[in-house]
Amino acid sequence: MSFLSSKYLPAFIPVLFSILKHFPRDFAHGNNIRKADKTVEKINTVEHMLVRLEKRVQLNRETFEKTARSIYFWLIINSALLVAILIKLFFFS
Repeated sequence: MSFLSSKYLPAFIPVLFSILKHFPRDFAHGNNIRKADKTVEKINTVEHMLVRLEKRVQLNRETFEKTARSIYFWLIINSALLVAILIKLFFFS
């Protein structure tokens, strides 16, 4: 005896419709939750921005230290030349 001609078929039809009715609603609800919950994406964006900021801060620090060394070097040279000029001006004129 086949299932279609079975006496239980009328009992399974409402169950089948009930199950089919819930699938689209559950699927839509799952999609809405995924769309509404963007905290993981925001956290990843913030982490990426922090990494970029740390790299930029490190680059700025290296540039500042390099510029400071250059300025100190030229200040020492200028001070030595000023002392040499003052010695020449006052002692050997």
